[in-house]
Amino acid sequence: MLGILEKQRQELRDKVHRDSDKIDETFKVGVEIEGCLLDKNGHPVDAEPLIKELEGSTCEIDYEYGRSQFEFKTLPVGMDNLEYLNIVFEQFIENLDKSLKRAYNGNEVIPVFLGGNPSPEIMKEGWITDKPRYNKLASWQNKLPDVEIDGNKFGAAHVATAIQGFHLHLQGKNPQNTATMFNHILNILPSAIVLGANSRLFAGRVYSLHEPRIHLYDQSEQQNSGFPAIPRYLEGIENYIDYILSREQNITKDYFTLEKERHDDARIRIGPDSYRVETRIMSVQPTSKSLMAMAEFFIGYLSRAIHEERELRPLSTLREERTASVQYGFSAKSHFNMTDIIRSQLDFARKGLYDLGINVGFLNILDKRLENRTSPGEYVARMWSEKFNGSVCETIYEIISDIWQKTRENQPIT
Repeated sequence: MLGILEKQRQELRDKVHRDSDKIDETFKVGVEIEGCLLDKNGHPVDAEPLIKELEGSTCEIDYEYGRSQFEFKTLPVGMDNLEYLNIVFEQFIENLDKSLKRAYNGNEVIPVFLGGNPSPEIMKEGWITDKPRYNKLASWQNKLPDVEIDGNKFGAAHVATAIQGFHLHLQGKNPQNTATMFNHILNILPSAIVLGANSRLFAGRVYSLHEPRIHLYDQSEQQNSGFPAIPRYLEGIENYIDYILSREQNITKDYFTLEKERHDDARIRIGPDSYRVETRIMSVQPTSKSLMAMAEFFIGYLSRAIHEERELRPLSTLREERTASVQYGFSAKSHFNMTDIIRSQLDFARKGLYDLGINVGFLNILDKRLENRTSPGEYVARMWSEKFNGSVCETIYEIISDIWQKTRENQPIT
């Protein structure tokens, strides 16, 4: 008698075979944006009133691991309608601003889209959302060692309550195309880290790493996250199914839950009617235009790379570049200079967008970041240095107020 996972393996392989000639709309795009809430004292705020206020509205909003966190999702749209996503984001931010006032009776509550929660209070007990899935995850993480960064230690179970991300979902036209997308996405993950990093201000302190969020999350998940631990590039979706089933089962025995709880930089999701790749490496971006810039980067690069059958770089090199990017940002080096790699990939993405007939409306935001060798994380770190007056909470409030104003006005940080 086959066990449930082996039975699912065979069922999924059969499904992949049946769908081999499937032709869906390539690069149909959806996003998830995670944020958190702080008050005027720089303390975390329970997101449940906001989530309940927005239930039944035009946006899809949900709970997250931390009680101060929320998640906004968009429905997938065609790649020829990318500019519509910018409108959706702008409308969400406008609606969010109004809903916060209603949900918290006019009290000042500020949404934060910086990858990491700036408040030191978030590392205290009691901030894990009381839902079965999150309770199971917390029970597992409570048994893990503390995580450390720049001499500070945090409980592993607390880290996820303080970390948010921006997830880009790209639908493949069939199983093989999706596996190919996954392979090429791995080649631009280090660049996405450098360009999108936001989280240097974390739990009351500015840290030395370019992207502390990733370093902390990797440690807290005990290798349940990070660069996919695949030994070689995928030849097909079947390889990915085997990869998921080869990983340690921490809190579940079901394939689809295992798939969901692999917090890799990129992961494949097999749905009843579609196949998609999710990118999880980016911090939340502070403006909708910045989100769109990242979407254009991935779509343009993937289109050109797949069409030209661009050579894939060694996985060992990409792992080195990822580690260096998390630590050093634009100064990262492995076999090549990171700045040169990013410049080449942005140019490649621009050509891919032209090939698709997509108006390049936002990619220049990333060009400017490269030219200035800066990121939202560096902007926040400079603000902290300039504004810190001895009070952590007051300085946090000044910074998140500044960023929230830019978010409302859709002014990207470059």
